[in-house]
Amino acid sequence: MTKQERSAYWRSLVSKQIDSGLTAAAFCREHQINRDRLYYWRRRFQNQEASETHLEAFLELVPYKKESAGVHIRLGNGLTIEVERGFDPVTLRATIQTICRGEPRPCLP
Repeated sequence: MTKQERSAYWRSLVSKQIDSGLTAAAFCREHQINRDRLYYWRRRFQNQEASETHLEAFLELVPYKKESAGVHIRLGNGLTIEVERGFDPVTLRATIQTICRGEPRPCLP
């Protein structure tokens, strides 16, 4: 099996696990898959997606209201996120990744 084939195989399994609604442990037991391998590949794909997002994406930050020191973020597909001063950037990043997950980049400009 080539590296590309192995990657495609594990990407398929990770997607099936996510879509199944089962925990990784339950999915692995049901499909007789090594749980540590699934965790490894899932983490690897998440890291790839995160690095691709950082390299290829820019978000437009627009001041929202003068009396509010927050920002209004426009994503593609008409999606917007409004954040107030003092927001948690880690939570914002996780929110954007969750919104964009499963879409072939249309939510990022």
